[in-house]
Amino acid sequence: MSYQTSIHFDPTALLIIKNEVDNSISQVEIAVSTLAEDQALPFGIDDALLQLEQCAQVLNLIGMSNLAKTAEYSALLMRKIMGNPSEINTQDIIALSEGTNMLKRYIEFICLREVEVPEFLLDTLNRLEIALGKPVTQEGYQINGLLGDIIPNFDLPQAPSLEKSQYIHRLYKLALSKLLKQEETPLDLQAFKIVGAYLAGLSQDHPSKQYWNLVYYVFENIEQLIINEPRLRTFIEIESNIRQYFENPERFKANLNNLSNILSLAIRQEDNTSQHIREQLNIGDTLLTDLQLQVFSRHLYGPDHDTIHTISELLSTEMAQLRIDIEYNYQTMSPEKTQELQAKIKDIANIFHVLNLTEVHTSLIAQAQELNNIDVLKDEHFAQKLMNELLAAMNAIGILERHHTSNRLQLRVNNRNIALDRLDDAHATLLNEAKLTIDLITFTLEQHLKDQDLASLANIPAKLEEVAGALLFLNVVTGQTALKNSANFVAGQIEAEKPLSTAQVHGVFDTLASADMLIENLKNKQPVLQSMFDVALVSSEKLKSVA
Repeated sequence: MSYQTSIHFDPTALLIIKNEVDNSISQVEIAVSTLAEDQALPFGIDDALLQLEQCAQVLNLIGMSNLAKTAEYSALLMRKIMGNPSEINTQDIIALSEGTNMLKRYIEFICLREVEVPEFLLDTLNRLEIALGKPVTQEGYQINGLLGDIIPNFDLPQAPSLEKSQYIHRLYKLALSKLLKQEETPLDLQAFKIVGAYLAGLSQDHPSKQYWNLVYYVFENIEQLIINEPRLRTFIEIESNIRQYFENPERFKANLNNLSNILSLAIRQEDNTSQHIREQLNIGDTLLTDLQLQVFSRHLYGPDHDTIHTISELLSTEMAQLRIDIEYNYQTMSPEKTQELQAKIKDIANIFHVLNLTEVHTSLIAQAQELNNIDVLKDEHFAQKLMNELLAAMNAIGILERHHTSNRLQLRVNNRNIALDRLDDAHATLLNEAKLTIDLITFTLEQHLKDQDLASLANIPAKLEEVAGALLFLNVVTGQTALKNSANFVAGQIEAEKPLSTAQVHGVFDTLASADMLIENLKNKQPVLQSMFDVALVSSEKLKSVA
């Protein structure tokens, strides 16, 4: 099993409530700004907080306890701040801002990548806990529950023998002080290794032997270790344990939390020892290595969807205008206008460079260089090539935006050589037209139940076929089949001159409901549940059987 599989989760339930969570967070963020600047409570903050608390409860129900706790503590901290808006603690504001920001980023990240990495929440959760005066969740909380009464005897690397010294504890405190200040040097990291080796060697006949050997192994790999605040607290914990150990080496024994914290650091490496520890604890790949965490962190802390969407809109507008200027004026452009066009293309190319779309950047720069010949635009072939390059650039930013949108919210793109913005417009038009058609069918069938007029049903089969065609365009084959069955049934009833009964009309409504829900979900950026089309198909099959 790969780690991608072991941490995979289905984001459908989370996507359903994502808009509500985002809205609540946005309102809390506005409230935080108002409190910080005006020391006054904004209107509607109580409703926003209530909504955030409800979201926390829902997150718990769908099994996302760490995310739920972050949302819950963010709401609690906001209420604490609201209790005394005239005396705001800056650290509380910082913790709350980080809490709401991480909520948004993490939800977007896990919905997009369809993986759950609760390690990313720990630092933020700790700050909220400290601000609220609650017990701090420790580095090894995910391992704590895996440790039973009997701790496995791990096969760990043998530490070298070192001369006895009375300065080991002092050496550790000096190196730790540098690490806490983010002023550590290679010599300070070497000091950690010396301390680890010394303690591992000294404790060979003591009850704490395994704990200090784990410390030694972790310190030997300190260069590869991600250092954050939860882990710094583990390093501080080790300092306290060193003191206790030297006071009574024969009796000192690391407690369960101590072991969990150091084991959490030990399994983050990518070597045989780390794998051995994982196997002994039956962890597998559910907890990521630091290298894997670094890879995922690039997605977590990169530009979010809103940023990419804003850039996309600005770039698309700018490039669309350029394409219009070229299309209508390329043969009559003055040298000054050509230079202006060249400058704009270079500016746009540089933005693509910042977005790491290197191929697009290189292509646009090459086209801009061609414009050094002020007469080149008069060549129709060059003008068309430039138009095509701008189209490709527009599509590249469109694809980038799609990469920042969950696969479950995307409409499929089968041909990337067409303008994606126009495809998006076509999708929007299709959804609107299909919705209007569904409403018309519904109204007509409701009227038919009242007057039993068969003539009013004359256009209904064709309208149902239109909706079926829209579903096919949206790649919902099951829904299309259900609507076609309904169309055939109604056509058969008209041909037989039989009015539709209440039960039959409701059967058609059942098939229409799936299409209506699909349209609403796509418009509101909600995931589409394929099971609802199965229900529609069953309803249509029942109609088909009596046709």
